[in-house]
Amino acid sequence: MKNKECMNCGSTQFHQVKNGWKCEYCGTIYLNTKKKSTVSQVDELPTVKKKKNLIHVSAAIPIIIMLVGLLSYSVFSSNTESVIPYQPIEPGVEDPSTKGEFPEAWTQNIYDSVKVATENYDADSEKYSFENGSSYEELERLVGKPDTVTSWEKESYGMPPRSMATWSKTSDGDYEPHSVTVTYDKETLMITDKSHY
Repeated sequence: MKNKECMNCGSTQFHQVKNGWKCEYCGTIYLNTKKKSTVSQVDELPTVKKKKNLIHVSAAIPIIIMLVGLLSYSVFSSNTESVIPYQPIEPGVEDPSTKGEFPEAWTQNIYDSVKVATENYDADSEKYSFENGSSYEELERLVGKPDTVTSWEKESYGMPPRSMATWSKTSDGDYEPHSVTVTYDKETLMITDKSHY
């Protein structure tokens, strides 16, 4: 290695060590390569060791299958438990103590029975969708047409076109002290938000 150059530092100064050469500057050791023989020997593993490995693998496979099965069952069961089926809006019996808190045909029971849809985000399409919400058409039949409707005609930030309906006036056209606002998906007419002021 006297004419060689160190691959780490570029030095050409080496001194001999037990199995090769050592760079004087950075200390990198270069081992002497031995000539490989053309005949290679294959060591036979004892049959006892092979049998032990086979037993370990045979025992591990059923355990792995059970763990995968339990994991997939728990994921599936947790997904199905969170889905609540759609329930229609129930007008119910009006509570006289809440009459002044809601505009015109609205009642606490109607407001409470309006179910806001579950929001789902699809990362692949970068869009939102909704499911299991109350129907805006059904609500409008119960409480009448809203006093104002504000619409978003285009999709924005992945949200579909929506409308916001507000009930805030009496049948005479006077403003109520309280209002109800409902936002709904324009395509499916599914209620995506509600508020009462």
